[in-house]
Amino acid sequence: MFIVRWDGSPPVDKRVWIEVLRETLAGELGSYRVMFAPATGEGWRFALEWRADDQVSDDGLIANSPDSVAFNILHGLLERGLPIDASWTPGPGDVRDASSSPAARPTRRSSETRTRRDR
Repeated sequence: MFIVRWDGSPPVDKRVWIEVLRETLAGELGSYRVMFAPATGEGWRFALEWRADDQVSDDGLIANSPDSVAFNILHGLLERGLPIDASWTPGPGDVRDASSSPAARPTRRSSETRTRRDR
C-alpha cells in the first residue's frame, strides 16, 4: 500500500508518476508514503516514509531496504523522463521509518465537523 502527496500543485501527468510508484512498490513489503516537493532548481524531490507490515511473518521472504526502494523509485521516475532534480539522490533524511513515529496531529479542530451531502 502507498500514499502519495505533492507539496503544491501536482504535475499534470500525475497519473504517470503514480504508475511508476505502483510498479516499483508492487512487490515491496510494508506501507509507504511518498511526499514530492519542488526542488529549488528544476524538477521534484521526494521523501519516503515506510511502515513494516506486521502481518508478514514468513522468514523466507526477501524485502528491499527502504533505501533501495527510494533508489528504485528515483530511477523508475528518471527512466520515464519525469522531472526529478537530476543533481539529487535520496539521502538518510529522505527515507524514514514511520513505525516509531507518533501519529500525525489532526488538521481540524475538534469543534469542526464534516458535513454530509446527499447524493
